[in-house]
Amino acid sequence: MNIDNKLEKLKKISRVDVPPFLFTRIKQRIDSINDVPISLKWKFAFGASAIVLLALDIGMLTNFSKKKNVQGLEQVVSSMQLSSSNDFYYE
Repeated sequence: MNIDNKLEKLKKISRVDVPPFLFTRIKQRIDSINDVPISLKWKFAFGASAIVLLALDIGMLTNFSKKKNVQGLEQVVSSMQLSSSNDFYYE
């Protein structure tokens, strides 16, 4: 089948009549979803979990910066045959 024949079928498509008040019903349903209040328990749980995650992140960052395991890093670099120099052509 030729592409022109397929495109000709698109010309046969006509507009569909929209039911009356469809837009207002959709808008009313969206507004009714937004009216649901969030309970105080959920707000507290979200805030507490955010504080715990932030504390864990800060703790991990401070512990990581204190350790600085240079020997382990050198071992990984040598085992992967990585170069610490910035020479592109190894000259």
